[in-house]
Amino acid sequence: MWRAVNEDGTLTYTFIESVKATYPFYWIRLLGGLMYLAGMCLMAWNMVKTIGQGKAVEAQIPAAVAHA
Repeated sequence: MWRAVNEDGTLTYTFIESVKATYPFYWIRLLGGLMYLAGMCLMAWNMVKTIGQGKAVEAQIPAAVAHA
């Protein structure tokens, strides 16, 4: 459609017609962007809840063993 030309070399479709033909792709891109944004929000929520649940733990570090 975008490269279609008449016999005299002029474009078959106007610029507006070609833009209107891309509307479905804009909706697909919007859907993908919303899914990406939802994933980032889910990650942030998960991180906040995980950090809020955490508690400090005293871990004992074993002494180094000297090899002779």
